[in-house]
Amino acid sequence: MGTLLISLLTLVLLLISAFVVMIVLMQRTSQSGGMGAALGGGAAESAFGSDTNNILTKGTVYGIIAFFLVALGLYLLYQAQAANSIKEVDMNTLISAQEEKPVAETITETVESANVEGTSSAVMESVEAGAAEVEAQVEEAVDSVDAAVSDPQPATN
Repeated sequence: MGTLLISLLTLVLLLISAFVVMIVLMQRTSQSGGMGAALGGGAAESAFGSDTNNILTKGTVYGIIAFFLVALGLYLLYQAQAANSIKEVDMNTLISAQEEKPVAETITETVESANVEGTSSAVMESVEAGAAEVEAQVEEAVDSVDAAVSDPQPATN
């Protein structure tokens, strides 16, 4: 319903705009020249009689008032439609979204969980084993991305 009303009011606004442009172009300047003379000279005077300037002035004023009222109505309709289309976000889905741990934190956890007892060489071996595990995970992820890039799925329409 709202879209139909907006479309109709837009059409009315365009028609009012064309009406106001034509009315303004039909008016003569104080020098009895201007666009009114270029559009046929006395065509407006023969249509409206001797009271041409008064009728054209009233038509211009009423046309401009109608233009601004329709434009204001369209603005209000657009604002109401935009307010209705705002999506609501459920906070529970945002809070419960799982985050993947960065690689640096994984390495830090591996170092912290290493067996601290023993010699420094045993600690170094434990850390190197954890780093090798993380490195293997990274290589596996890179290989899967490379495979996806080298073998793209065909696009279908």
